[in-house]
Amino acid sequence: MIVLINLASIQDKCDPPPEGRLPDATKGSDHLRDVFGHMGLSDKDIVALSGAHTLGRCHKERSGFEGPWTPNPNIFDNSYFKELLSGDKEGLIQLPTDKVLLEDPAFRPLVDIYAEDEDAFFADYAEAHLKLSELG
Repeated sequence: MIVLINLASIQDKCDPPPEGRLPDATKGSDHLRDVFGHMGLSDKDIVALSGAHTLGRCHKERSGFEGPWTPNPNIFDNSYFKELLSGDKEGLIQLPTDKVLLEDPAFRPLVDIYAEDEDAFFADYAEAHLKLSELG
């Protein structure tokens, strides 16, 4: 499956999202469900959207954390889930909100599925991303 995003319609914003729109990276599964649940997103949506961490990196000045989640942070694939399952590695970051995906009994099976089946991840990510983007 190929996921197409019209980058021409995306504009960088100077201001961060309103407080509460993004989860606190130091908190657990209840916090993730609270933040995303207020937006009408499910557990499946939470885990699928977390897979976007396959791209990019954390910046200490913005989040207090530093580093990429995957060895190839310019490629959108299911490597975030594979790295999550393989444990901590030097040079890669796993936030508390990432690790809770392994600890929570509802989140963990989805991590396992997405690590094994990239097409399932792509399909669920596209659905969750659409829901999120429709919120504005």
